[in-house]
Amino acid sequence: MPGQVRATPPPPLPPALAELAAQHHLGALTATFKPQRFGVLIKASFYVTLAVLLFLFVVPAVVFYYVSLRRTPDFNPRQAAKRLHLFEHGLVVDDERGPGRTVVRWDEVRLHEEQTQKVINGVPGPVLYTCVLRTPGASAVVTQFYQHPRVWSQAMQQAVLRAQGDRAQRAFLAGEVLDFGEFDLSSAGIAHRRQLLPWNRLAGIELRGGAVLLQQTGEPATWARAAAKSVPNLHLFLALVEAHRAD
Repeated sequence: MPGQVRATPPPPLPPALAELAAQHHLGALTATFKPQRFGVLIKASFYVTLAVLLFLFVVPAVVFYYVSLRRTPDFNPRQAAKRLHLFEHGLVVDDERGPGRTVVRWDEVRLHEEQTQKVINGVPGPVLYTCVLRTPGASAVVTQFYQHPRVWSQAMQQAVLRAQGDRAQRAFLAGEVLDFGEFDLSSAGIAHRRQLLPWNRLAGIELRGGAVLLQQTGEPATWARAAAKSVPNLHLFLALVEAHRAD
């Protein structure tokens, strides 16, 4: 579609990455994301700052270079070589600050997504994305370090929904209580802070301003509010609520 941002087409897998993906049964590679790069003007400003500091203060210049610039892909080839790889059944991501690499499978992850946006003098800034992924054996944090965060964050949520949706639905119908952080879902309704809202009393659910809002039938006030980042596997949670609120 015109104007749509696309991820970098998946390249051939390096042998080590292919072996790792096969070991964890990740399936086909679907997308690869490179680190963000500074624009020409911003990068030039860093060079000017570094040159001024070197001329005036050698020690602050060295600190500025190693603490700030060496962490960016523009000034560090090792950082520039890092990648976020999305597969059919999971992801492989290079740690943004160190040499490590983490593997996560969609069918066992609890994904927390945070979106923040600063408003300065009434002008909204860019939306910043952070995804925290936790499994029984691994955890990873993916941030704006990688390009096209809106694309990879949505892809992660949809992948979790596909991988865990059927299993969660079966557990729900079998009478289990599903844990979604501040909310618990069961055949009885939605529980929040020891209060239960039966399904037939749920008027609607909305995602607004970084929060999940639940409305009770016949009540003008919001029945429950929770930060979206506190709800693991948010898209799965929303899909289950929408599927059962009209039952």
